[in-house]
Amino acid sequence: MKAKIFNVDSCEEALNLAAIEFGVDKEELDASKVEGGVEVITIVDGVDKAKAFLQSILDAFGAKGYIEKMTRGNTIEFSIDVKDMNGVFIGKNSKHLLAIQTLLNIIVNKYYSEEEQKTVLLDVGRYRKRRAASLEKMATDFAKQVLKTKQTIKLDNLNAYERKIIHDKLATWHNISTHSEGEEPNRQLFIEYKA
Repeated sequence: MKAKIFNVDSCEEALNLAAIEFGVDKEELDASKVEGGVEVITIVDGVDKAKAFLQSILDAFGAKGYIEKMTRGNTIEFSIDVKDMNGVFIGKNSKHLLAIQTLLNIIVNKYYSEEEQKTVLLDVGRYRKRRAASLEKMATDFAKQVLKTKQTIKLDNLNAYERKIIHDKLATWHNISTHSEGEEPNRQLFIEYKA
């Protein structure tokens, strides 16, 4: 949970300051007098808050489905399946999925200190898992081609998550190196032969 001591006299004043600084509602905070001021802590679970937000998005679209939540260490993964509306929530080049995931990250981490920050992932209709498997296969195929021809292969239209999958897949390959160049959204990944 996020906590901070404010150098003020009243709990009410500390709650007002913390609500602004933390970006949360006063009702989501608790304050108590301590030596040197008033300590304010968050009392709401950011993961539950993010799940409720995700449910509100599904409700707004009239999407019928379920939300599954898995926690491993500091990684929280939400998985949704809304059948015929999965494509809407994924979007072209998974832009909708990434936008929702970014919002979920922001919501969750408003309630945790820097040391407790979480990584939030979103999967829609198992898209992320299928896409990762497809990218790993593509990385392997391209690496074999580079080893055979010694010609560099350039990949466009990959987001940061997709590029990371390829970098990670080929990180242990001998005679193959990968790197990215350029600025988003035009960043490109290169698979190269190295002697």
